Amino acid sequence: MRTPIIKAKQLKKKFFSPSPIEVLKGIDFEIYPGESAAIIGKSGEGKSTLLHILGTLEKPCCGMLEICGQNSAHASLPKLRNRHIGFIFQSYHLFDNDTALENVLMPAKIARVPTHSNSSAYKRALMLLELVGLQERAHFPAKLLSGGEKQRIAIARALCNDPDLILADEPSGNLDSKLSQEIHSLLIRLTQDFNKALIVVTHDKDFSSLCNKTWLLKDGHLF
Repeated sequence: MRTPIIKAKQLKKKFFSPSPIEVLKGIDFEIYPGESAAIIGKSGEGKSTLLHILGTLEKPCCGMLEICGQNSAHASLPKLRNRHIGFIFQSYHLFDNDTALENVLMPAKIARVPTHSNSSAYKRALMLLELVGLQERAHFPAKLLSGGEKQRIAIARALCNDPDLILADEPSGNLDSKLSQEIHSLLIRLTQDFNKALIVVTHDKDFSSLCNKTWLLKDGHLF
């Protein structure tokens, strides 16, 4: 019997300021290794809030969230994130003065594992840069890279610690259509090749059509 990478049951989220509003009214789903899922919906429906809850960056008001069999309510969240979750954001969040390689290695440094040139983390980072087609940019400062290159670095960084779950929030929102297609194809391919689970928030119908599942978030529920 397969174990889901992530399992959500009756997740709810309510904000109380400036006025009470229930954004998520009971979210249920499971996603397994090698699967990709797109969350679509209008602005303001709570897509990013849901993604932050799934990444343990925010807490739900109630409900259950399991990641790799661990109940997030009883786990060390920093360890859970660092070991099992990789994040990709729309605005990259790279350190501009650090090289592409140094940015990819950042999750390993946070995990306090060796990152010297003979370490497994260093070798993996170089391998990931090659996978995203940027091995020749390894020692370039991030500020000298194009938007598409920066997002490829962000994808490589998300895979640095070999996480089980990749969460992406509008990962191609700042890119033109050609670069967007390249990023979409790359994410889907890496999800399948590395047997990860991918959950992406997107407004891009072409991207959502590439995923195994598409969920519409509307009125606090997934459809």
